[in-house]
Amino acid sequence: MTIDSSIPSKYREIQDLPGVIAHRGYSGKYPENTMLSYEKGVEAKATALEGDIRLTKDGEIIMMHDMKLNRTTTGHGKIGEVNYHGYIDGLETKSDPPQPIPLFRDVVKLMLRQDVIDRNMYMIIDIKFDNPIEIMEAVHKLLKTEFGDHMDTLARQLVIGIWHVDFLPEAQKIGFPICFIGLSLAAARKHFLHTADYLSIPFAALADADGHAFLKEARSLNKKVITWTINEVEQMHECLALGVDGVVGDHVELMIKNLWENIEGMSPEEYEKYIESSTYLGSSRRRMYFYLLKNAMHYASRGYIGM
Repeated sequence: MTIDSSIPSKYREIQDLPGVIAHRGYSGKYPENTMLSYEKGVEAKATALEGDIRLTKDGEIIMMHDMKLNRTTTGHGKIGEVNYHGYIDGLETKSDPPQPIPLFRDVVKLMLRQDVIDRNMYMIIDIKFDNPIEIMEAVHKLLKTEFGDHMDTLARQLVIGIWHVDFLPEAQKIGFPICFIGLSLAAARKHFLHTADYLSIPFAALADADGHAFLKEARSLNKKVITWTINEVEQMHECLALGVDGVVGDHVELMIKNLWENIEGMSPEEYEKYIESSTYLGSSRRRMYFYLLKNAMHYASRGYIGM
């Protein structure tokens, strides 16, 4: 396993560093899933961005995590039941500083900016299982019609993230790398271990012996494993010990400090001792917490998406 080439060269002495992936952009400081949060993620030198998309009533693809506008914006209602033009385009985020709701095409343009290309940055497009399946065709159509001359470049920069196996055939038609995002290792093994390029798994699912075995399986198949959502320093240390390929979190600078800067200049022997010093999972109480959480996520996955 090797580190992503977009990690600054001064941190490459040790070859198993995970990439820093800005969750909904730099959402720890700026309104989530906005152009400001994505641009600040780029500015902070994240390896990659992550963001969610939704399909509006009038067929536009916007950047939004929730099914409804209520939590993060000054608007109300289900996104699939309201128009972008004439409604969502006039809304702002509730979080300061107030920001407009961006379109997916705006994010694609950001990823095609020369400084982003030069750094080999990529972005995981999170397409939740509660989206209509038609969103996949809308994504494909937008990319082909508006960015047809850049598809080869975008194939290195955009990763199509899906939660449900029903979305897999449509994702494969796009021809970009595919990332399984999900709660259950059983679902990952059954449907995606051999078909996806990336596997994005919550930390709790990787924290036990079964999670360690899954990491080993994925490595043997040259798959990249990403974990989320990591905002605690001790968890970042444990992510180094686990040897994941990418860490998704809200606080980009904190991640860079604890995943890269703190180990700058260490010899391989010093780094090995640093990895072995991780005690985050040493507590039986914490292991039990993650065990219960992992099982809850597994059954939630079966209940909500049938796997």
